Amino acid sequence: MNEMQKPTSDEIPLGFGMALAQNEQALQNFAHMDERERQRVLFDARHVRTKNEMKSLITRIGGIQ
Repeated sequence: MNEMQKPTSDEIPLGFGMALAQNEQALQNFAHMDERERQRVLFDARHVRTKNEMKSLITRIGGIQ
């Protein structure tokens, strides 16, 4: 992606993807979400400001059954 392109709503933020890969349950839960749920999580991930906030988001996703 060059400087002129804006990320699409489907792109996974790098930090989110790395954190998700470290939590198998969160990864599986994310993979099984419907499109609306996934877009909400990606919105939240794009607005994370700290490592602890990202950890909380991943923990939340991992706890969804």
